[in-house]
Amino acid sequence: MSFPSSAAIPQPAALAAWLRRLLGRGAAAQPAERPPFDALHGVDTAGLIYSADLPTGHPHDRYNEGYYATAPSLFAEAIDHWRQTLVGCAAEDYAFIDLGCGKGRVLLLASELPFRSVCGIELNPRLARTARRNVQRWLRRPRACRRVAVQRADVLDLELPAGPVVLYLFNSFSADVLAPLMERLAAVARQRSAPIDLIYVHPDHDGLIAATRGIEKLGWAQVPFSQEDAAADAFGVSRDCFYIYRFQSRSA
Repeated sequence: MSFPSSAAIPQPAALAAWLRRLLGRGAAAQPAERPPFDALHGVDTAGLIYSADLPTGHPHDRYNEGYYATAPSLFAEAIDHWRQTLVGCAAEDYAFIDLGCGKGRVLLLASELPFRSVCGIELNPRLARTARRNVQRWLRRPRACRRVAVQRADVLDLELPAGPVVLYLFNSFSADVLAPLMERLAAVARQRSAPIDLIYVHPDHDGLIAATRGIEKLGWAQVPFSQEDAAADAFGVSRDCFYIYRFQSRSA
Protein backbone atom coordinates (compact mmCIF):
# COMPACT_ATOMS: atom_id res chain seq x y z
CA MET A 1 0.00 0.00 0.00
CA SER A 2 1.27 3.51 -0.75
CA PHE A 3 0.72 6.39 1.63
CA PRO A 4 0.40 10.09 0.84
CA SER A 5 2.69 12.55 2.55
CA SER A 6 1.06 15.07 4.87
CA ALA A 7 1.77 17.72 2.22
CA ALA A 8 -0.48 15.79 -0.16
CA ILE A 9 -3.46 16.23 2.17
CA PRO A 10 -4.37 19.84 1.54
CA GLN A 11 -6.94 20.70 4.17
CA PRO A 12 -5.08 19.52 7.30
CA ALA A 13 -1.74 20.81 5.98
CA ALA A 14 -3.17 24.24 5.28
CA LEU A 15 -4.81 24.29 8.69
CA ALA A 16 -1.53 23.33 10.36
CA ALA A 17 0.36 26.17 8.65
CA TRP A 18 -2.34 28.69 9.60
CA LEU A 19 -2.41 27.45 13.18
CA ARG A 20 1.39 27.72 13.47
CA ARG A 21 1.22 31.34 12.31
CA LEU A 22 -1.40 32.10 14.93
CA LEU A 23 0.55 30.32 17.66
CA GLY A 24 3.65 32.30 16.76
CA ARG A 25 1.75 35.55 17.26
CA GLY A 26 0.77 34.52 20.77
CA ALA A 27 -2.83 35.61 20.22
CA ALA A 28 -5.28 34.97 23.02
CA ALA A 29 -7.67 32.07 22.65
CA GLN A 30 -11.15 33.13 21.63
CA PRO A 31 -14.10 31.97 23.70
CA ALA A 32 -16.35 29.45 22.00
CA GLU A 33 -19.67 27.82 22.69
CA ARG A 34 -19.52 24.78 24.90
CA PRO A 35 -18.97 21.79 22.60
CA PRO A 36 -21.62 19.04 22.54
CA PHE A 37 -19.23 16.55 24.19
CA ASP A 38 -18.74 18.80 27.24
CA ALA A 39 -22.42 19.71 27.49
CA LEU A 40 -23.44 16.05 27.37
CA HIS A 41 -20.92 14.79 29.92
CA GLY A 42 -20.47 17.76 32.25
CA VAL A 43 -16.73 18.14 31.62
CA ASP A 44 -14.44 20.92 30.39
CA THR A 45 -12.39 19.98 27.33
CA ALA A 46 -13.27 23.05 25.27
CA GLY A 47 -11.12 25.85 24.01
CA LEU A 48 -8.41 26.84 21.59
CA ILE A 49 -5.44 27.88 23.72
CA TYR A 50 -2.32 29.21 22.05
CA SER A 51 1.19 28.29 23.17
CA ALA A 52 1.95 31.79 24.47
CA ASP A 53 -0.86 31.33 27.00
CA LEU A 54 0.51 28.04 28.34
CA PRO A 55 3.81 28.95 30.05
CA THR A 56 5.30 26.52 32.58
CA GLY A 57 8.87 27.79 32.89
CA HIS A 58 10.14 24.58 31.29
CA PRO A 59 12.72 24.91 28.48
CA HIS A 60 10.34 23.02 26.19
CA ASP A 61 7.64 25.71 26.45
CA ARG A 62 8.88 27.15 23.15
CA TYR A 63 8.08 23.86 21.42
CA ASN A 64 4.48 23.78 22.65
CA GLU A 65 1.96 23.74 19.79
CA GLY A 66 -1.00 24.90 21.89
CA TYR A 67 -4.17 23.12 22.99
CA TYR A 68 -7.14 22.00 20.94
CA ALA A 69 -9.11 18.81 21.63
CA THR A 70 -9.63 15.90 19.24
CA ALA A 71 -13.08 15.57 17.67
CA PRO A 72 -14.77 12.47 19.16
CA SER A 73 -15.75 11.14 15.73
CA LEU A 74 -12.13 11.43 14.53
CA PHE A 75 -10.88 9.57 17.60
CA ALA A 76 -13.43 6.78 17.10
CA GLU A 77 -12.36 6.22 13.48
CA ALA A 78 -8.66 6.29 14.37
CA ILE A 79 -9.14 3.70 17.12
CA ASP A 80 -11.25 1.51 14.86
CA HIS A 81 -8.55 1.52 12.16
CA TRP A 82 -5.83 0.82 14.74
CA ARG A 83 -7.73 -2.17 16.15
CA GLN A 84 -7.88 -3.66 12.67
CA THR A 85 -4.06 -3.75 12.60
CA LEU A 86 -3.74 -5.86 15.75
CA VAL A 87 -2.28 -9.33 15.38
CA GLY A 88 -2.13 -11.82 18.24
CA CYS A 89 -3.49 -9.36 20.80
CA ALA A 90 -6.50 -7.16 21.46
CA ALA A 91 -7.16 -3.64 22.80
CA GLU A 92 -7.48 -4.98 26.35
CA ASP A 93 -3.83 -6.10 26.21
CA TYR A 94 -2.66 -2.52 25.59
CA ALA A 95 -1.85 0.41 27.83
CA PHE A 96 -3.04 3.64 26.15
CA ILE A 97 -0.93 6.81 26.52
CA ASP A 98 -1.86 10.27 25.21
CA LEU A 99 1.29 12.33 24.56
CA GLY A 100 0.27 15.86 25.51
CA CYS A 101 -3.20 15.12 26.82
CA GLY A 102 -4.26 18.73 27.47
CA LYS A 103 -7.61 18.77 29.25
CA GLY A 104 -7.99 15.03 28.81
CA ARG A 105 -10.78 14.55 26.27
CA VAL A 106 -8.94 11.66 24.58
CA LEU A 107 -8.41 9.99 27.97
CA LEU A 108 -12.15 10.05 28.59
CA LEU A 109 -12.88 8.62 25.16
CA ALA A 110 -10.18 5.95 25.54
CA SER A 111 -11.65 4.81 28.87
CA GLU A 112 -14.75 3.68 27.00
CA LEU A 113 -12.59 0.88 25.57
CA PRO A 114 -11.23 -2.04 27.62
CA PHE A 115 -7.61 -0.87 27.65
CA ARG A 116 -5.34 -2.27 30.36
CA SER A 117 -4.81 1.32 31.52
CA VAL A 118 -5.18 4.86 30.19
CA CYS A 119 -2.67 7.62 30.95
CA GLY A 120 -2.16 11.20 29.80
CA ILE A 121 1.22 12.96 29.81
CA GLU A 122 0.91 16.74 30.11
CA LEU A 123 3.60 19.35 30.81
CA ASN A 124 1.32 22.28 31.64
CA PRO A 125 0.08 22.18 35.27
CA ARG A 126 -3.14 24.10 34.55
CA LEU A 127 -4.15 21.72 31.78
CA ALA A 128 -3.15 18.71 33.88
CA ARG A 129 -5.34 19.90 36.78
CA THR A 130 -8.31 20.33 34.45
CA ALA A 131 -7.70 16.87 32.98
CA ARG A 132 -7.67 15.31 36.45
CA ARG A 133 -10.95 17.03 37.35
CA ASN A 134 -12.48 15.78 34.11
CA VAL A 135 -11.31 12.22 34.79
CA GLN A 136 -12.73 12.35 38.31
CA ARG A 137 -16.13 13.45 37.02
CA TRP A 138 -16.04 10.97 34.16
CA LEU A 139 -15.36 7.99 36.39
CA ARG A 140 -18.47 8.63 38.46
CA ARG A 141 -20.16 6.43 35.88
CA PRO A 142 -19.12 2.91 34.82
CA ARG A 143 -16.41 2.83 32.14
CA ALA A 144 -14.72 -0.03 30.33
CA CYS A 145 -11.36 1.05 31.78
CA ARG A 146 -11.23 2.66 35.23
CA ARG A 147 -7.45 2.84 35.50
CA VAL A 148 -7.18 6.39 34.16
CA ALA A 149 -4.40 8.74 35.27
CA VAL A 150 -2.84 12.08 34.34
CA GLN A 151 0.91 12.47 34.76
CA ARG A 152 2.41 15.94 34.74
CA ALA A 153 5.71 15.40 32.94
CA ASP A 154 7.77 16.08 29.84
CA VAL A 155 7.25 13.41 27.18
CA LEU A 156 11.03 12.98 26.87
CA ASP A 157 10.99 11.62 30.43
CA LEU A 158 8.31 9.07 29.57
CA GLU A 159 8.79 5.58 30.99
CA LEU A 160 6.69 3.04 29.13
CA PRO A 161 4.87 0.34 31.11
CA ALA A 162 5.58 -3.32 30.39
CA GLY A 163 3.41 -5.05 27.81
CA PRO A 164 1.81 -3.68 24.63
CA VAL A 165 1.50 0.11 24.45
CA VAL A 166 -0.39 2.36 22.05
CA LEU A 167 0.62 6.02 21.96
CA TYR A 168 -1.71 8.77 20.77
CA LEU A 169 -0.37 12.06 19.40
CA PHE A 170 -2.19 15.13 18.10
CA ASN A 171 0.74 17.51 17.40
CA SER A 172 1.16 18.63 20.99
CA PHE A 173 4.74 19.77 20.37
CA SER A 174 7.05 20.66 17.51
CA ALA A 175 9.68 18.60 15.71
CA ASP A 176 12.35 19.74 18.19
CA VAL A 177 10.74 17.47 20.80
CA LEU A 178 9.23 14.93 18.42
CA ALA A 179 12.55 13.95 16.81
CA PRO A 180 14.34 12.90 20.03
CA LEU A 181 11.14 11.28 21.27
CA MET A 182 10.91 9.08 18.17
CA GLU A 183 14.57 8.10 18.47
CA ARG A 184 14.09 7.14 22.11
CA LEU A 185 10.93 5.13 21.42
CA ALA A 186 12.62 3.26 18.57
CA ALA A 187 15.54 2.39 20.86
CA VAL A 188 13.20 1.23 23.63
CA ALA A 189 11.16 -0.86 21.16
CA ARG A 190 14.26 -2.76 20.04
CA GLN A 191 14.73 -3.94 23.64
CA ARG A 192 11.13 -5.12 24.06
CA SER A 193 9.11 -8.03 22.77
CA ALA A 194 5.77 -6.27 23.32
CA PRO A 195 4.61 -3.91 20.56
CA ILE A 196 4.66 -0.11 20.71
CA ASP A 197 2.07 1.42 18.38
CA LEU A 198 1.49 5.06 17.48
CA ILE A 199 -1.74 6.73 16.35
CA TYR A 200 -0.69 10.08 14.84
CA VAL A 201 -3.59 12.47 14.23
CA HIS A 202 -3.32 15.57 12.02
CA PRO A 203 0.14 14.45 10.83
CA ASP A 204 1.97 17.74 10.53
CA HIS A 205 5.38 16.07 11.02
CA ASP A 206 4.70 12.75 9.34
CA GLY A 207 7.89 12.89 7.29
CA LEU A 208 9.92 12.93 10.49
CA ILE A 209 8.05 9.97 11.96
CA ALA A 210 8.12 7.95 8.74
CA ALA A 211 11.92 8.40 8.62
CA THR A 212 12.39 6.97 12.12
CA ARG A 213 14.54 3.86 12.10
CA GLY A 214 12.58 0.67 12.74
CA ILE A 215 9.07 2.08 12.33
CA GLU A 216 6.39 0.68 10.03
CA LYS A 217 3.42 2.60 8.67
CA LEU A 218 0.37 0.33 8.90
CA GLY A 219 -2.44 2.49 7.61
CA TRP A 220 -3.99 5.89 7.21
CA ALA A 221 -7.36 7.50 6.59
CA GLN A 222 -8.90 10.88 6.01
CA VAL A 223 -12.02 11.04 8.15
CA PRO A 224 -15.13 13.19 7.82
CA PHE A 225 -16.31 14.50 11.18
CA SER A 226 -19.76 13.79 12.51
CA GLN A 227 -22.23 16.60 11.85
CA GLU A 228 -22.05 17.88 15.44
CA ASP A 229 -18.24 17.74 15.53
CA ALA A 230 -18.00 19.68 12.28
CA ALA A 231 -20.44 22.29 13.57
CA ALA A 232 -18.43 22.71 16.80
CA ASP A 233 -14.99 22.96 15.15
CA ALA A 234 -13.29 26.29 15.88
CA PHE A 235 -11.59 26.33 12.47
CA GLY A 236 -14.64 25.32 10.44
CA VAL A 237 -12.88 22.04 9.57
CA SER A 238 -15.07 19.06 8.68
CA ARG A 239 -12.42 16.34 8.27
CA ASP A 240 -8.91 15.39 9.32
CA CYS A 241 -6.52 12.49 8.88
CA PHE A 242 -4.32 10.11 10.85
CA TYR A 243 -1.57 7.54 10.36
CA ILE A 244 -0.97 4.33 12.29
CA TYR A 245 2.56 3.14 13.02
CA ARG A 246 4.24 0.24 14.80
CA PHE A 247 7.81 0.27 16.11
CA GLN A 248 9.94 -2.74 15.35
CA SER A 249 10.33 -4.84 18.49
CA ARG A 250 12.99 -7.33 19.54
CA SER A 251 10.77 -10.25 18.48
CA ALA A 252 10.15 -8.86 14.98
